[in-house]
Amino acid sequence: MKVNKEQFKRMKRNEFVRTAIEYVDTGVVITDPELPDNPIVYANEGFEKLTGYTSEEILGFNCRFLQGVDTDPGTIAELRDAINKEKKVKIEIKNYRKNGQYFWNELQIYPVHIESENQTYFVGVQQDITKRKEAEERSEHYLDEVKRLSTPIVPIDRNVSIVPLVGKIDEERIELLLHHVSSHIQKSGDEYLILDLSGVSHFTSELHKGVYQLHQLIKLMGAELRITGIRPDFVLEGIQADFSLSSVKSFPSVKHALKNIDDSSSIN
Repeated sequence: MKVNKEQFKRMKRNEFVRTAIEYVDTGVVITDPELPDNPIVYANEGFEKLTGYTSEEILGFNCRFLQGVDTDPGTIAELRDAINKEKKVKIEIKNYRKNGQYFWNELQIYPVHIESENQTYFVGVQQDITKRKEAEERSEHYLDEVKRLSTPIVPIDRNVSIVPLVGKIDEERIELLLHHVSSHIQKSGDEYLILDLSGVSHFTSELHKGVYQLHQLIKLMGAELRITGIRPDFVLEGIQADFSLSSVKSFPSVKHALKNIDDSSSIN
């Protein structure tokens, strides 16, 4: 068979592309949606190294064998939708190697139309991003710990706990405060909660509203709120914000609040 100049150039170009793909570390597969179940028809060495499967083991199979128990169904649905619509997609998905070890896969899929065959193939490019994802998860965990420690609850008796607030109190910390306190009272059965504001750097309407919400919350849970460390600007802010805390007992210090609780308990 004679090969003309254009055909020869195309053959050399395809050979170069195949060679280049084989030598990259990134995993690359090509699937054929014209065949039943859109199977893999090509996989490079990078894919074999990434997954532990040889080409002989996976050719003719759909890529879903990489999925496992912790693979997010929502991500799978997003991937399936993109393939059905022949759209480019980039996702991060939890996959599994042949040995059962998981890895985070940054998967990009490109629909590629071949004019000479009048057919579209899918090219999948896989990148192992496990180290990055695990670092992100550790960072999120540490951030959650910092947030938790920013609203500490200190049990000092079988029915009394103290929450010493320090620094600037914004809406996010107020939400955490409400969540942590409600959970704590539900588990501990505390009868009193002392909220110490002596370490708060600036009193705002958000803080006053948050204290009001806290008062209402623990009251519904059968507990009582005591406030210590109030400064005049907190009282003035409350008047402007129109959140009445007149029914909440306040004291100059935690020591005074504890004495009041002891006296009340003695009377009862």
